[in-house]
Amino acid sequence: MTQDDGGGWQPPGSGPYPPAQHGPGWQGGPGGPQGPPPGGGWAAPGGPQGPDPYGPQGPPPPGGGGWGPPPGSGGAWGPSPMGPPPHSGWVPPPREPRPGVVALRPLTLGDIFNGTFAYMRENPKATLGISVLVIGLASILPAFGSAVLLGELSSLTAAPPSNVDNPDELLDELLATGAFGFGAILAGLLVNAIAVLVLSGLLAGVIGRAVLGHRLSFGDAIAAVNGRIGAILGLGAVQLLIYFLMIAIAGGVTVLNVAVIAATWQSTEWYVFIPMVLLSVFAYVAFYAWIMNKFALAMPAVVLERIGPFSALGRSWALTRRSWWRVFLILLLSQVLVSVVGSILNFPFSMVNQAAPLGGDAAWVGITVGVATFLGTAVSGAVTSPFLAGVTTLLYVDMRMRREGFDLELQTATRGGHESVGAEVYLRDRPRPYGEQYGAPH
Repeated sequence: MTQDDGGGWQPPGSGPYPPAQHGPGWQGGPGGPQGPPPGGGWAAPGGPQGPDPYGPQGPPPPGGGGWGPPPGSGGAWGPSPMGPPPHSGWVPPPREPRPGVVALRPLTLGDIFNGTFAYMRENPKATLGISVLVIGLASILPAFGSAVLLGELSSLTAAPPSNVDNPDELLDELLATGAFGFGAILAGLLVNAIAVLVLSGLLAGVIGRAVLGHRLSFGDAIAAVNGRIGAILGLGAVQLLIYFLMIAIAGGVTVLNVAVIAATWQSTEWYVFIPMVLLSVFAYVAFYAWIMNKFALAMPAVVLERIGPFSALGRSWALTRRSWWRVFLILLLSQVLVSVVGSILNFPFSMVNQAAPLGGDAAWVGITVGVATFLGTAVSGAVTSPFLAGVTTLLYVDMRMRREGFDLELQTATRGGHESVGAEVYLRDRPRPYGEQYGAPH
């Protein structure tokens, strides 16, 4: 019996109709899986049969193009540009939304670090440019203090008081000048700390836009924090007050330990005081780390949510609840990396500072030390400060995604294209468009 008689059977794939070229529901026409109907024609179930085994579309194109109903064909089968459909019905998952430097989903440690490097690489003027400007201005005062102090010490070495007519006056002058230089260094460190806080606020606006896919110039970065400079300075002042308060607590703990040791020294063995001192130091370090970590996300909140300093401290406290260890470990690892990179970048300039006093000439030593200190602080700070700001801001975005379903809000807001989405998406009290979804915390 021949195939045309309708009584023969062929195994799948042996005839001119390989199953791989048909959709997963193809049954071979009315005859079921036994093959094409008598006469060699074939059509979709319910359609007319014809003598052409490929239908009106003709044979499939070379290269193994798949079969599927083309648009506007009314269900007729023909070549599909997507290739042969899989028999298992598996559909590849959609790509995760990523308009900017990170994917819009809860972030891992690698996502945070990679996103930080990406925003620095894609916005060099808005990151390195602002960092060089702010850190450079803040480095002038400590560089000047170092130049004065090292210059006077070099003068003291080159012309000791025993070789001059009035050594007492010379010594008093050197001590006064040294005190001035030391005071300038301390003041410069304070100014530099304030500059780092302000810089983290300036860069928070850049990172917030980079998450949305925006690339900012120097002017755009300044405009991103328009109206927030006062809040940034206010938050920086509050954080410095907290820092000084923690120093005062450390001093109080030290005085208390000394008083206890002095009162019981005669009647107690010395080794008894070791556990007491270690326990007090451990308790202070733990309390300091806990407080500073709870307030670590305040600067991104004050810039992106456009709230006041104390409200930003409250937001940081709420976002780090039940996630203290995760935030702490990520920030600690970031600080370690920043310390290593900063030391490497500052190493050549520190070597110059150590070798400069060997010159003997006070004027030359002072100028060399001042320039080396300025360049070392500016170069290391211009690289490490944007990294810390990036990690902190992306960690803030990640905590909002995990606790508030903020990733779904960002996905909905950027669905029509990131060009139309601005920094207002970070506002908590912004008007939501109809149909915007809110997800549960991750």
